[in-house]
Amino acid sequence: MLAPPPRPAQSTPTPPPLAQILADPVQAAARQDSVLPLIARLATLAAPTAAALPRPALEAIAMLLGSRLDLNRAPPDGKAIREAVLRAGIISEPGVRTSADAKSALLQLRSALAGFLGGEVEAVAPVAHRPPPPLRGEPVRVPSAQPLSPLPEEPLEAARQLLGHADAALSRAKLLQLASSPGDAARPGSVAPAAEFRVEVPMQLGAETGILQLLVERDGKHKRTPAERGWRLRFALNFAATGEVGAEVALLGHSANVTLWAADPATAEALQAMLPELGPALARHGVDLGAVRVRRGVPQPANRAPGQLLDSAR
Repeated sequence: MLAPPPRPAQSTPTPPPLAQILADPVQAAARQDSVLPLIARLATLAAPTAAALPRPALEAIAMLLGSRLDLNRAPPDGKAIREAVLRAGIISEPGVRTSADAKSALLQLRSALAGFLGGEVEAVAPVAHRPPPPLRGEPVRVPSAQPLSPLPEEPLEAARQLLGHADAALSRAKLLQLASSPGDAARPGSVAPAAEFRVEVPMQLGAETGILQLLVERDGKHKRTPAERGWRLRFALNFAATGEVGAEVALLGHSANVTLWAADPATAEALQAMLPELGPALARHGVDLGAVRVRRGVPQPANRAPGQLLDSAR
């Protein structure tokens, strides 16, 4: 009597490669995380651990740390913010190619760490409390940063954790690009949502790294002519000294309506006291201040029908 053939050995499933993760919005949404924990950990990387990493990884680390908008100097002007937005790697300026943006640095870091670890390896899950994925139409929000444990001193384990952060940050960059893509109105009965652009810019205040979440969209889509349409800008940031704060600026021609908000009551009171300075500051740039107010509390997300995440990620 012949013995039954042996069963094949059970092998550990190989994690999907990066290209597959980024091509599938659902996988990207499940793995995404802000670039903030990665940059915060890179800023405290111990010298002996860094010395063990390959040169391409160190070059990528320098690019990521350099992508932060430094608030410790003079307040940033429009040119500095524009350059920081382009360095984020979510959009590219027509006619200008650069390899020094944050997304390129993330790809280089990811490739260097994978090679250092011996190829395609399963990365450590970066953090338990990740921000919600960026969706078209959602208000901008920046939750407070979660405390992170120090990186292990052992270079291979430190590289595995950094690889997990890099994978998650690349997944979020993909979702930000999807949220900024033109809406699809090709399906019967569908209405393309208003075009909007979302980007997240790392910023440094003191020794703290924070994220500026920025949303720019066309305003007045029901106006009869393009000349009657303006622009709406929304942003939010969160530092320990201020708590979460944000603004909404509606610009039509040379007139702007401004709404400021703050989660912390003391910060809201400070913003209220600074309102008299806002009008002259805008006037220096040729903009007249219309309605202005300070709101206490954070914007509330819109109610969404089931399946909205999948629709938004297509």
